[in-house]
Amino acid sequence: MKEESRRLILEDSHCNKIVKMVLNNPYIERHSLIELTGLNKIDFDEALKKLQQPMLIFELASQANSSIESRIPKKIYLLNPDIEKEVKEILKG
Repeated sequence: MKEESRRLILEDSHCNKIVKMVLNNPYIERHSLIELTGLNKIDFDEALKKLQQPMLIFELASQANSSIESRIPKKIYLLNPDIEKEVKEILKG
């Protein structure tokens, strides 16, 4: 893992919250992630952008659960599986 990614996880409290939540709740929906982190929308969006740029967090589109909302894809988040083990070690240390 790049030093920049490691620094983001360890030093940026907003990024740290998002990474922990996505790690513990894979495929979490956007609204739930915002709520669980307790961040306001602006801070959340800025931190998420920082995590998506080096591909630490993936944003995926998924079909909504109900047929009424099926035309609007929901956004879900997943930690990059290639670095999941390293992220867990960073968070433990």
